[in-house]
Amino acid sequence: MKKSIVCEKIRRGEPIMVAKLNFFNADLAELIGYTGYDCLWICNEHEMIDRSLLANILRGSKITGMDMMVRLSAAADYTDLIQPLEAGAQGIMIPHVHKVEQLKWIAKETKFYPRGMRGMDCVNQDADQGFADTLDYIKFANDNTFVVAQIEDEDALQKADEFASVDGIDVIFLGPADYSESIGLPGQPRHPKVVDAVRRCADACTRHGKCFGTVGFGDIDFCRQLIDWGTRFITGPSDWSIVKKGFAAEAKKYEDSGLFSFRHYPNHLDY
Repeated sequence: MKKSIVCEKIRRGEPIMVAKLNFFNADLAELIGYTGYDCLWICNEHEMIDRSLLANILRGSKITGMDMMVRLSAAADYTDLIQPLEAGAQGIMIPHVHKVEQLKWIAKETKFYPRGMRGMDCVNQDADQGFADTLDYIKFANDNTFVVAQIEDEDALQKADEFASVDGIDVIFLGPADYSESIGLPGQPRHPKVVDAVRRCADACTRHGKCFGTVGFGDIDFCRQLIDWGTRFITGPSDWSIVKKGFAAEAKKYEDSGLFSFRHYPNHLDY
C-alpha cells in the first residue's frame, strides 16, 4: 500500500504542489511523477476518461511515489466516490459543493469505520490486490486518502466556515475560475474580488484547522502570499500549459531566425 504524500504534508502543515494532467497518457503521468511533484490532478469533470486508462495512469504514477487525485462530477454517487480510491488514487476532488449535508455524506462514504462507513471490498489496487490485512488496510486507507471539496460559487463561500468544520473532508479548495463567473466576472480569476474570496476562505479554514487550497497561477510571489495566508494545497502547472508554452517558444525561436515562417492561430487563449 502506498503512503500519501499529501496526507503526510497536511499533517505536518507543509505546502503541497499539485500538477494537472490534461492529456490522458500513462507515460506522461509517470514522467511528471519522476520530476517530483507531490500530486497529479486528473479531471473527470470537464473531460471523460476511460476507466481502464485511468487504472493504467494510476499504476504508472504509483511507482514514482507521486499521489494521484481524481476530480469527479458534481453529481458523483457512491460508486463514483470509491472506485478511484480502490483503483489506487489517494485523493478525490468534488466540484461545486453547496451543502454541508452533502459533505457529511461524502465523508461518511469515503472513510472506513470509525470515521465513516465506506463500503468494504479489500481486494483492489489500494489493498495490494487483497494481500493487505483487512484491519491494517482500513486504518491505512483512512490515514492515506484525502477528499478535496471545491467552493466555486458565491453562496458556497458564505458557508466556508461550516464546510471547514466537517470531519473527513481534508481540503477546502476555492476554484477561482468558476467563482469569478459566479460573481459576474467571468474570465477574471485573479480579480481583486476573487483574491479577496480566496483570503476569506483561507481564514475560515485556518479557524477550523482545515487545509485550504487554490490555484497558484504559476506565480511564485502569489504562491508566497497564499502560503502566508495559510494556504497549503496549491495547484501549479498542467501538461497542456507546459506543452503549449514550450512549442510556442520553439516556434518563435525558429521564426525569429528568419529561416522559417509559421502559421499563427488567431485569438488564442493566453493562460
